[in-house]
Amino acid sequence: MAKKKRTASIWMGFLAAVILLSGCSGAGGEATETGSAASQTGGDQGDPYDKLPKNVSISMFDRGQVSSDEGTYEDNRWVKWIREQSGINLSVVPVPRNQAQDKLNVLIASNQAPDLIWEYDRNYIGNLVTQDVIQPIDDYIEKYSTTYKKYLEENPDLKPYITFDGKIYAMVTRRTISTVANHGIWIRQDWLDKLNLKAPTTMDEFISVAQAFKDGDPDGNGKPDTVPVIGYTTGDEYAAMFGTDWVDWYLEDGQMKYGPTLDRYGDALATEKKIYELGLADKEYFTDKDNSRAKQLWTTGKAGICMCQWGGNTTTMNRDLLTNDPNAKPVPLEPVSTKYGKYGTYQETPAYIYVTFNKKMKNPKAAIQYLDWMMDKGWFPLTYGLEDTHYKLVNGIPQKTDAEKVKKEVAYASEYAVLRPLEEKPEDLPIKAAQDPLSQQLAQLEMNSLNTVMKNKFRRDIPYQPNIIEINELKASFQKTVDELRAKTVTQSGYSADQALADIRKEWKRLGGDKAEQLAQDWYEKNKDSFK
Repeated sequence: MAKKKRTASIWMGFLAAVILLSGCSGAGGEATETGSAASQTGGDQGDPYDKLPKNVSISMFDRGQVSSDEGTYEDNRWVKWIREQSGINLSVVPVPRNQAQDKLNVLIASNQAPDLIWEYDRNYIGNLVTQDVIQPIDDYIEKYSTTYKKYLEENPDLKPYITFDGKIYAMVTRRTISTVANHGIWIRQDWLDKLNLKAPTTMDEFISVAQAFKDGDPDGNGKPDTVPVIGYTTGDEYAAMFGTDWVDWYLEDGQMKYGPTLDRYGDALATEKKIYELGLADKEYFTDKDNSRAKQLWTTGKAGICMCQWGGNTTTMNRDLLTNDPNAKPVPLEPVSTKYGKYGTYQETPAYIYVTFNKKMKNPKAAIQYLDWMMDKGWFPLTYGLEDTHYKLVNGIPQKTDAEKVKKEVAYASEYAVLRPLEEKPEDLPIKAAQDPLSQQLAQLEMNSLNTVMKNKFRRDIPYQPNIIEINELKASFQKTVDELRAKTVTQSGYSADQALADIRKEWKRLGGDKAEQLAQDWYEKNKDSFK
């Protein structure tokens, strides 16, 4: 899974105007009245959707996981299997994962968006609601759904996450513990042992251990070439340990305040700057956009602390590290405390993938039927593969029979399982993993990491963020300022974290932050009872 998603592209406002002017008929076909078509069916004419082909198109994140001999995201064994098993003629529209929202915005503006548009980011879905791109689906669920309708009745706490302006605009399932957990910290236990150190529990101890990793030649090659701290989630994890974030709202004495404007965020910047200036962090992590340098340093045994994820990409990195050095001992590290207390690293909200209905789709009944099938039968094979080919059941839990075969033939397939009523426990991970020694070692590390990550809650004062177009547009514009000033204060010796925080607050005010805070406060007062 994945790292935390950013808010919508800074040019969403422009696209909104394009969309409103275009009067488009997207990839889904001609428009239907928002949420009203279902109520117009019946009578002597029957259901008009039954006369339409069962064609459904859906967006898909392209993570580059489909090998050439498997096909493409649009055409492979699993797309064929979906069509055969579901009875729906599915078309897949891939978008690059690291540019997903930008690409979706272009598809929407050019009238080529698929019938089903999905994202992890509720703020992005809120923008689509505001721009009238997607439609409410209450009537469709009530009239056409069985499986999902029952699921939502059994999980009513998910309903606020998919409700905008009193109507349901998305279908979601509950995140499993392994998808609630996201970021995680790893440390080389063998380096700690060699230098007679204990795992750090406070930020001061964290810095002291990192300094020892820099000076103590923990890899034993007699050269000062170790990099104490690396990682592709570094800034996020420092901020989280100070109880703040660069994208969320917080309650300060009952008042809604934006994360990057808080004292806590300034202290997180000061800490990140100190670690950088002491030479304890990789000097290139701001430009390591594809994480290739972080991976190289970790897997070749040159780094001591990885600010990354609890599993996922980190498991692949650990696999390479242990292949290169079987004596290495990477272990999960619990987040350390700061003067503000102890908080967890980033964790997701309970709602998983938000699947929405393009307002222009032709056959919402077929879309509901497809998603009901996914909930009922489709998600399990797409997640685990085929029994006796990719897994065997052990105590009801699918256990991989060939890790490499699953990686090639199944790993990408889970992308299609946009709704999955899966329940799991950390101790399931070693059972699910292949049984070779290395796979089992990695699964044990994942289990330990998952338990470590979930010991401390990520600070989130409100369950989800305000969906107000003025706030969304301001945050998108303001994000560039935050990114630039964070990089400036960390990497430039003459620019302090106090100066950065002052400049952040100045720009926030200039862009209309006072009005945004009032809008957020009004939203909070109106919605706070539903948060309980």
